[in-house]
Amino acid sequence: MSDNDEKTRIVRPLEQLQRAATPESDDADETRKVERDDATMTGGADAHSIKPIRAGGEEKTVLFRPSPNRAGEGTMFNPLAPKSESGGASEDPVVGWLVVVKGPGRGNAVRLGYGWNSIGRDASQRACLDFGDSQISRLNHAKMLYDPRARKFTLTLGEGTNPTYVRGDALLGPTEVLSGDRIQLGDTEVLFLGLCGETFDWQDNT
Repeated sequence: MSDNDEKTRIVRPLEQLQRAATPESDDADETRKVERDDATMTGGADAHSIKPIRAGGEEKTVLFRPSPNRAGEGTMFNPLAPKSESGGASEDPVVGWLVVVKGPGRGNAVRLGYGWNSIGRDASQRACLDFGDSQISRLNHAKMLYDPRARKFTLTLGEGTNPTYVRGDALLGPTEVLSGDRIQLGDTEVLFLGLCGETFDWQDNT
């Protein structure tokens, strides 16, 4: 074919080249239109459901992913409720401390929480006193209870063979302890400091 022969050219209108990639609100393509129900937008029970829609005679599947709820919405602290698996300070607030004043670990402190606090050297203990005192039993040397209804702390015997002393006397049974009392466990002496009690409890602010 010579240079003078006519060649076929495909010409597209300028407005098609300049058209925005994103669809307009009145886009005729039904596959781009999705209507979300109220339960989906508010994070209800069907928020993660798969909902079929019809577009051009065909049924298509759309996965709705709602925005997460705002933090703190619908939550309230209940000190008597069981502790969740996730834990967290907001779910298990501190109610007092055991501060080491004599023996290995002097200057350290462990926190106490609602309910029973097992005291021992093992990491599984809620009040772990693992500072090098082998006279403290690994598991349940003693147990400290904070009762939010009575707002009192009680120290009871554990499973350890070495004695525990409260205010200088041997612990023989459940004994109420007050903030400022000293407790002897093995070669370690701890000072009990109570945060919750008659004048304050975290349940007061719920």
